[in-house]
Amino acid sequence: MNNNNLKESIHQEFERFMRDEMDDTEREKYIKGKNYKKMINLLTDTLKGFKKK
Repeated sequence: MNNNNLKESIHQEFERFMRDEMDDTEREKYIKGKNYKKMINLLTDTLKGFKKK
């Protein structure tokens, strides 16, 4: 997350990651952080729910 927007939501941060709007250092830090893991788990759970239908 950049210093200009400290109140960026976990979803906004993930969107920036997906749109490749992070520099390399920020991307590496984000991938190692808990917000990335949380979003990946949410997406995985959501996709598993679709598979069951």
